[in-house]
Amino acid sequence: MQKTPEKLIEIKDLNMYYPINSGMLGKSNEYLRALNGINLDIYKGEILGLVGESGCGKSTLGKAVLRLINPEGYVFYENENIPELNKRELKKFRKKAQMIFQNPYSSLDPRMTIYALLREPLVVHGIRDKNEINTRIHEIINLVGLNEEDLKRYPHEFSGGQRQRIAIARALILKPEFLVADEPVSALDVSIQAQIITLLKDLKEKLNLTILFISHDLGVVKYLSDRIAVMYLGDIVETAKAEELFDNPRHPYTQALISAVPSIHEKTTGEIKLTGDLPSPKNPPHACKFHTRCPYAMEICTQIEPEIIKISDSHYAKCYLCK
Repeated sequence: MQKTPEKLIEIKDLNMYYPINSGMLGKSNEYLRALNGINLDIYKGEILGLVGESGCGKSTLGKAVLRLINPEGYVFYENENIPELNKRELKKFRKKAQMIFQNPYSSLDPRMTIYALLREPLVVHGIRDKNEINTRIHEIINLVGLNEEDLKRYPHEFSGGQRQRIAIARALILKPEFLVADEPVSALDVSIQAQIITLLKDLKEKLNLTILFISHDLGVVKYLSDRIAVMYLGDIVETAKAEELFDNPRHPYTQALISAVPSIHEKTTGEIKLTGDLPSPKNPPHACKFHTRCPYAMEICTQIEPEIIKISDSHYAKCYLCK
């Protein structure tokens, strides 16, 4: 009998609004809805890939889960709702959940040595014993493939790939259980991307991490992820195990994304070309947000928002075509 996976994070009805216009006295009278009632589970020990076009809300969701921004709704982590935590509770949560940012050139303080960059989060979280600090720093620097001489150097002395290794080391120095990796390889050369992706996969196994891996590159996500969630204009439109999603994509948007992934093998179907531009998140289409670009759109798609349809125990899609 297959063991039911254990949830680490449960996201329920999560919304995020950004003010976009200022009215009288600087008060906003118009908002952009970046997250549209997101419901998503993240299971212990998995890598969940989150994919979609630029501007669809992927990074916003990652930041909302860690409460780097203040969303509305529920993010349950060990039965605590993260948006409701006070400062003391949030600091405790920060030891368990960390983020790797997209750009290693801007996420590292250029005035600090690598040793100081790695020491700082330990001190902030109350670890001040010099021996423990040194032990942790030397352990993590070796784990990410750098050497101890590098600790004396500054970020500008490293290549982009090395800087991202440092950023990963900083995220892991507190021994978290959960990582949000926000496009961690998109700013790197292709050859270096492969090294960082392999490193993340190895670290996940060695440290028993759970990772939310955010990317616009479905090829990378397919290689790295156990499950994949597809996002469009603030909505999760399909989730499935990685292999199942590629073998049997059900949402037309997922089908279009997968058809555009380069392959050395001959494809049985041609690339699905999406017509029209990505609608503005400021003024998204009514009902199904994808209907303005969907080759299979029906009248009901323009009138009523579709519900999430269960295709299998691990496969869900938000589309009338799945009924």
